[in-house]
This record gives sequence, structure tokens and C-alpha cells, in this order.
Amino acid sequence: MKTKLMTVVVLMILFNNMVQAEWNSFRPREEAETPVPKPAGEIPNLTAEEVEKAKNEEDRKRFEEAAKRLEEETKRIAEEEAQRQAEEEKERKAAEAAEAAEAAEAAKLLEAEMKLIAEEEAQRQAEEEEKRKAAEARANDYPELSLTMAKVLYLLRDDPENSHRTFSFYPEVSGWHIFQTYGPSDTVMEIYHNEQSIVNTGKSDGDDGHDNNELQHKYLEAGERYVIQVYLQSRSWSGKAILNVRAEEPFREYESHLTVGLAKKFWLSTDDYDQTHFTTTFTPETTGRYNIETYSADEDTVMEIYHPDGYSMVASGESDGDRGVDNEELQVKTFEVGKTYTIQVYMEDFDNDGYAWVHVWRSTWDPITLAN
Repeated sequence: MKTKLMTVVVLMILFNNMVQAEWNSFRPREEAETPVPKPAGEIPNLTAEEVEKAKNEEDRKRFEEAAKRLEEETKRIAEEEAQRQAEEEKERKAAEAAEAAEAAEAAKLLEAEMKLIAEEEAQRQAEEEEKRKAAEARANDYPELSLTMAKVLYLLRDDPENSHRTFSFYPEVSGWHIFQTYGPSDTVMEIYHNEQSIVNTGKSDGDDGHDNNELQHKYLEAGERYVIQVYLQSRSWSGKAILNVRAEEPFREYESHLTVGLAKKFWLSTDDYDQTHFTTTFTPETTGRYNIETYSADEDTVMEIYHPDGYSMVASGESDGDRGVDNEELQVKTFEVGKTYTIQVYMEDFDNDGYAWVHVWRSTWDPITLAN
């Protein structure tokens, strides 16, 4: 804008100077000084007054033409300036509209984000409250069973407080679990979920464990509450027992080591060389006494346990000692922390095949003698 106005001013100054210069060049200073044109051919002689009049007419025409050009230039500049201002105004409004739209979108996104944060916070608080209530309920619940250490029980029929023992169990993962009692006493077991027994009718005293002990094989859901109750069969007045629970790992998890409380499931077959035996390892995290046990689908298993130095830790003739359920094995050994022990399981009979399990568990009592 400033540049175009300066252009107009310069044009006006130049025009004025031009007119003034031309005017002065033709205006006689004194009449006596004006040269009288000499006759030339047919050109008529003009007086000084006629010459002056002719010059004035020419100056007037030039002035009018210059004024007209100035007016056109001024009009053009004004039109360009108006168009520029209109374009700037259009761009300004477009920028304001874009900025407003962007601000509206940002506000919308912020509102959505705040809503999501509020929902997530509400959900988090609800989950924390649910966990708090669950933890409070568990704190006021029965003593909890653990996969890592079995419970030891003193039972007295005439003692209301010790006639039975009740425990709660919260599985960490969904899957098959085995609850089992050990000892010379004839025990009975009930398992409740949502106040309903999940033990098959007539199987509370099914004696599916070793001798008169109980063994219940159940599929449990992670995080659910299960109540396990153990008491003496009516013929017994007193007794000691061990209650253990173990979880089954998914079938074919062969490469991982044994873990306390987790049983490995595998297939044994005397007809398939690659399946005649199963070998796994165990590395204890603490030095102490460990129980190594097999269980199968009505088969007769044999177990060997090898020390890291290579020799067998099982006494001669005890690889098939049948101290577990039916013809299964149960070995009690002391393992040292950090050392890796090898456990091998195979079939006793050459014409048998079926699924089998091996697991390691702990108890403050020896499950064979029930001594400390």
C-alpha cells in the first residue's frame, strides 16, 4: 500500500515538474526577447500572441492527458488495493475459521480423552475396590491351601474344633487340580464351590488315594473360591493326615523344569521307543526335604532319581516301591539348593501304555511316616 501511494506522489511530482518545465520553456520572459520565426516557404507568419496561445493549448491538452492517466493509475491502484484487502480479509476469515475448527476439534479430542481417563480411573478404582474386598474376604476366610507347602492335620472326633479342618483355595490359573490326603487314617474329603459340593456322589470317602486316603481330580477356574474340608471316617476316633494340592501343567510341556506344586503330564508306551520313559529335571530354590511322586491312569510306574554327580538316589529295589497311589511311586529325598536333579519315569509292565504325571511337593511331615 505504501509503495503504491509513493508511486502516485512521484507521478504527480514528475507531472508538475514536466508541465512547469514545458510551460516555462514556451513562456516569453519579455516580449522583445521572443524570437520571431523567419518565413519559410508557405508557413504563415504568427504573432507572439498566437504562438503563446498555441503553446497554452498544447500545455492544456498535455495536462488533461496527464491528469487522465493519473486518474486511471490512481483508480487502478485503488482497485488493486481493494482487491488485496478483500483477499487478505478472506484469508483472515479462512484462517480464523480453520483456527476455530482446529480449536473445536482439539476441544472435542480433549473432552474424549478426559472422558476416557475418567472411565479408566473409575474402572481402576472399581477393580481396586473389588480386590480390596476380595483381600478382606480372604483375610477373614479359612486358612488357605498353597501349591508350595502341604497342610498337616490333627483330627479328633470328640473335639468340635478338631473333628474336621476346613481350608480355602484360590487357583491362580484355570486347569486340572488334584487334592490328596496322606497318612494311615481313613479320611473323608469334601470340596465346595459357591456353597455346593463338587465331589461326585459317594466319592467323599472314595478311598481313591493310597490305602484309605482321598484323591479328588477337579477342573478349577482361576480366581474362584473353593472350600476343602477334611474329617475322619466314622470308624476313626483320632488320626493325623497331610492335605496337599497340585496343579497340572498343560500336556507336552516337556522342556521346562519341574516346579514345586506343578505336575507334568506325559504319555508312556512300551511299544514306542521314544515314549518308553520320561525324563525331567528339578532345581530346588532352598535346601530341604522334597516329595517326588508319580500318578498314572491305572498303570504301574517306576521312578529313578539321579544326583547331579550321576548316581541314583533311589535305594536298591525301591524304584518300584509302590508307595504311592496303587502301583505309583513316592520318594522322599533331601535336595540341595542350586543343584539340578534328574527324574526319570517309565512303565513297569512291558505291555502297558497310558498317561502319567510326576510332581514335586513339600510338607513339614514325611508323607510316608508322618513324622516331622
